[in-house]
Amino acid sequence: MSSSAASVLVEPFGAYLQRRARSSVDVSPGEAVTAAVGLLRGCRRVEPPAHLVRWWLSATGRPSAVFDDGGADPIAATAESLSELAAVIPDAPTRQLVQSARESVLTRPPREWEAVERRLFRHASPLPLILGPLAPVDRPAEAVTTLPTKAGGILALVDADLSDAVWAAVRDLAQRWRGSRPLRLTVVGVCAAALVLGVSILMPSGDGGSGSTSVVPGAAVSAAATPAAAAAPTVDSRVPLSDDVAENARITLERAAQCQADTDCESETWEHGSPRGDALIPVTDATAVQMVDDFGGVSVVRVSDSSSAQYVTLVRRNDRWLVRTVKTITDQPS
Repeated sequence: MSSSAASVLVEPFGAYLQRRARSSVDVSPGEAVTAAVGLLRGCRRVEPPAHLVRWWLSATGRPSAVFDDGGADPIAATAESLSELAAVIPDAPTRQLVQSARESVLTRPPREWEAVERRLFRHASPLPLILGPLAPVDRPAEAVTTLPTKAGGILALVDADLSDAVWAAVRDLAQRWRGSRPLRLTVVGVCAAALVLGVSILMPSGDGGSGSTSVVPGAAVSAAATPAAAAAPTVDSRVPLSDDVAENARITLERAAQCQADTDCESETWEHGSPRGDALIPVTDATAVQMVDDFGGVSVVRVSDSSSAQYVTLVRRNDRWLVRTVKTITDQPS
């Protein structure tokens, strides 16, 4: 956990798992392997083992142990994180392996944990944890789209490789449909235009008198496109949108510094229910704000002045940037 990339901390691991549980994106077996093995190896590497630690998620999508006087001893912290991880895994075999890893942490010496790691690696290839965005959903009311596992019907008549590729694209579209509001708006707009075009073609043109008006299909498509564009979410002018992550972060952090316990103001600059972390460094003209990484909807910036530095995680919500968590930079365990 001593590399420069791994030292960029995004948010507490437990808070991430809670967000993940509320989202529509299930934890895959590969992600579970990455998290479980990272917890096992990180726990073994904490020196000295008497230190109190808390698990955080790094910008590389892996757990990282951080010295924290308010944390727990490495064994207890790791066992708790493995338990929280198992609770959000929908796949039963993967969940059982993670639960077994937790039992090994509590009952076996660290030198015997390598056997647990080997079982995890045999189960699935490791994948980095998805960092965001993870929009919360009401799981009981979630509509589940079930796609056939094998191509059928007309796809059965084409080459097998092509069939597999087509169904992979369909599954990817379904996943992006559930997780991407702009994609849904685009599809709805196209469908609306197609519907108006169909109605205009089928609608009778009237008796041909002077009071009748013929319908031009092309004009109908153009007219339908305007409401579809108007349905897009309005842009919040208080935080101008731009491609400059550092500039967006500076504007958001300056607003956050001006809130000073104003509840209404804080709701416009901080993500609701976020862990927050440390107090923000006051952002002035002399404060440096540098982008560390951008995950598409979730960004990490480094904020520093002459005496201290912090990693700040920001998340984009409804065309605004909100502060999720703040972590003052300290030496991390190696």
